[in-house]
Amino acid sequence: MTLQTQQLIQRSVAVSPQTAPASTGQPWRGLKRLAAFVWWVITGFGLLGYLWGRKSKARMEEIVIYSVPRSFFLWGLVVAGFVGAAVVGRYGPDSHAAHLWGWVYVWALLYTIVTLAFDVSTWKFFLWTLIFAFVWLVSKYLEDVRDMYLLSGVFAYLRGLRPVLDVGFATVVSWLLLLGWIGGLFHAFGRGRKTFSPNSIEEWYLGEGREILDRSGLKFRSRYRDVLESVLGLGCGDLEAVDGNGNVVKRWESILFLFFVWRKLDEILLQRAATVDSAPGDVIEVRPVTGAAAMNLD
Repeated sequence: MTLQTQQLIQRSVAVSPQTAPASTGQPWRGLKRLAAFVWWVITGFGLLGYLWGRKSKARMEEIVIYSVPRSFFLWGLVVAGFVGAAVVGRYGPDSHAAHLWGWVYVWALLYTIVTLAFDVSTWKFFLWTLIFAFVWLVSKYLEDVRDMYLLSGVFAYLRGLRPVLDVGFATVVSWLLLLGWIGGLFHAFGRGRKTFSPNSIEEWYLGEGREILDRSGLKFRSRYRDVLESVLGLGCGDLEAVDGNGNVVKRWESILFLFFVWRKLDEILLQRAATVDSAPGDVIEVRPVTGAAAMNLD
């Protein structure tokens, strides 16, 4: 028996009722999935494993990724609050550090609000950057040539406010936001887990069950719709499944570290697996496809 394909070939083995796993193994499977999620958090949400993990044949046959809710992007403000409170608590509320971290916290708060409220694409980001740069240059020209003070007056007013980071306020806000961030992690664990294999995409929903999508005839593309989210998500982006007519049949938003895992994910998406039923002792010969047959394989 010869199968002309250059992809993975798996032999399916019928499981008899005597060897079928018992339903009592379901709780252990849930505990195993929970332990894997805890390890995913400890290892930097899987980033360390993606970058420096050992490559094995079994691991390359599938990849597990997580989509996160918007509450995950609160971590920047949480860290800024805790770190700033620790520094100001050490040097005192009247120190230069208190004023410096006051501005740091203001900018972290503004960045987080814009990230959660708006989708800033790459083109929008560069467009608004050019607009603000043009306004600043016009303002400097009017100040130097016409003695008309515009933005300088606004900046002087803001500097005069001298925001100071309050240790108690920053700490309380960080603790409250940390609860929302942890809730986002549990949401990612319960509803954001996706397993990509050569033939299918499996999604697991806590308390509901699984959803399996057949990959045949689908193309995949990555989209980074929000550059601010991509920064806080360390390469976070969206993944779209497109059919032969160009219609998006499935979209997974806010995939964590998509920029870094795309190379390994692309290796899985380019694979196809074939299942061959054969009796024990049958010889299966595998050889690469060449010529026109290779072009029409998919």
